[in-house]
Amino acid sequence: MSKLSKENLQKLSEVVKSWHIDITPKYRRYLCGNCLKEINRAWHIWFEQDGFKCEVHLCKKCGKEYGL
Repeated sequence: MSKLSKENLQKLSEVVKSWHIDITPKYRRYLCGNCLKEINRAWHIWFEQDGFKCEVHLCKKCGKEYGL
């Protein structure tokens, strides 16, 4: 079960819905899903909302914004 509050899950869901997804695989460093900073280590947040399953990567700073 996620540590994230319903409010923070909703915020992450809005971030994810703003992405322009390309089906071509990309092999690169992580990008924080919130601030888009390139990072080597990331929080991996898996969640499902409104029938949409997603993994979001967050940097340390943004992870703190979501209570991680």
